Amino acid sequence: MQVLDFAIGIDCGARGNLKEFSPIGFAASADEFSTWTIEPLAEFSFRLPPLRRDLQITSVVLPFLAEEASLTKQDCWIYLNGLFVHFCSVTAQSEISFTVAREGFSPRVNRVSFVLPNATSPKALGRGEDIRTLGLAFSRVAATQV
Repeated sequence: MQVLDFAIGIDCGARGNLKEFSPIGFAASADEFSTWTIEPLAEFSFRLPPLRRDLQITSVVLPFLAEEASLTKQDCWIYLNGLFVHFCSVTAQSEISFTVAREGFSPRVNRVSFVLPNATSPKALGRGEDIRTLGLAFSRVAATQV
């Protein structure tokens, strides 16, 4: 399992390192700058070096929206190792940021899960033939001790 390097983070573009973090629910291929979630549940896993302080995790995301179909937001429920840590509604490109006490992390493997109940396919909305269940396009995930 990959150690999350605080100086590098996770780059989700085509030349990025997302695949090193055992992603589930993310597209197998990325565009130049981002990777879409393609299921209502997307996860990645990592190990951490020893922490001295709490950890803030920040993700830069773009939601899949279709205003003509009343899809004006992507709700995002975030869990760390199965425990709820954050909720937000994403209506435009933005940063999702949350802080977790250092005691909340496992010394072994950690899993961050994004539950996206509003994710849907462009085909279901009549916006093309893409059958993937799109929710958020992730471009970067960073972690900082706070």
